[in-house]
Amino acid sequence: MWKKFNFFRSFLLSREQERKIRFAPTKITINDSVLDIRKAEPKDIAALVVLEKSLYQGQTPWTMSIFQTELTKVNALYIVVAHSNILLAVIGIRFNRSEAHVTILMVDSAWQKLGLGTYLMNLAIDIAKNKKCKELSLEVRADNLAAQNLYQKLGFVVTFIWPNYYQDSHQNGLNMVLKLTDD
Repeated sequence: MWKKFNFFRSFLLSREQERKIRFAPTKITINDSVLDIRKAEPKDIAALVVLEKSLYQGQTPWTMSIFQTELTKVNALYIVVAHSNILLAVIGIRFNRSEAHVTILMVDSAWQKLGLGTYLMNLAIDIAKNKKCKELSLEVRADNLAAQNLYQKLGFVVTFIWPNYYQDSHQNGLNMVLKLTDD
């Protein structure tokens, strides 16, 4: 009985591993700095929370447990950017059948306006296209004009408004979508 269990357990685990989204680490250069682009790991969670606090005036919309849950989802991919082992940025993408959704995009304020956010968004678009997704969606705060401009330059359009979407500030959220196919 135990042999059968172990056989099926290894089969199920290998199937789960097959479903996990693969991402090969790479490097890019921005301002003469070589940055490591890799899949996020549980060891990154504390640094992700620190990055989040720096961007959200000490607040943490995503707790450590939320990051932990997200990083273990088989239908999600979280990519971090690091320089000398310091986390500078993260993007999260969740996949659901023929659609992809950007769950989070954070870039350290010292590294903003250098093309890192654009790079990560283009990476998400390429990954979604390779996975044959028909669209890529995201939510953005109604008052975050810089992010909205980035998304619009990439072809995203506002499809609807979520009233009071952000619980901490009661800000409206704009749902933005980029069509990846002509369907």
